Amino acid sequence: MRILLVNPNRITACTDLLAAQAGRTADPGTEVTAVSPRSGPVELSGRREVLLSAAGVLDTIERLGGGADAIVLAGFGEPGQEAARELVGVPVLDITECGPVAAMLLGREYAVVTSTQAAVPIVEERLRELRLDGRCRTVRAAGPGVPGLVGGAAVRARAVEAVASAADGAPGEVIVLGCAAMTGLAHEVAATIDRPVVDPVAAAVRMAEALWRMDAGGAASATEGPAR
Repeated sequence: MRILLVNPNRITACTDLLAAQAGRTADPGTEVTAVSPRSGPVELSGRREVLLSAAGVLDTIERLGGGADAIVLAGFGEPGQEAARELVGVPVLDITECGPVAAMLLGREYAVVTSTQAAVPIVEERLRELRLDGRCRTVRAAGPGVPGLVGGAAVRARAVEAVASAADGAPGEVIVLGCAAMTGLAHEVAATIDRPVVDPVAAAVRMAEALWRMDAGGAASATEGPAR
């Protein structure tokens, strides 16, 4: 199986982080290619950057999505899933949808911890569009933007502290990491707050594999699914 994972920002360290997490999560026979747009804003710090980035994401899918069996959009709260589905005949999974869906299988209600305060209303609006807000108790900001979440061991340790601090005391039985740059932190945050924590990138990769194994993409899938 081949998955194209699209990082909406153009921070190379974040794309590398996504590639590493997807590689750890996916089955050995799954090939995951992590890419970012060739143009657009480097960091998605507000609504303007989010909208500009969406055009770059769609361009990336149009150029590179032809050989994929599934597309994973790795921007939490970003638009574009519906438009991307017009471009390809395979499943397009948004981590904003996959994270909460996984959380709702683990508990009745969930909370989202995203990056900055500016991202909170963007995430809230996207959850309403996806009709996932009914079981979301709150969306909280950890504080750092993407550059403050990716980096060496010291940066990641501070990221765990910031995310755990924002999640501590948040209502809901499950926490969803609401920023792709938080991928890989779920186990450490869960150990700190003693609650399940969902990594939406891992969830999206696994859901993409499940759909492929179910042959949910049908005849439009780029490669032949498993024999039944």
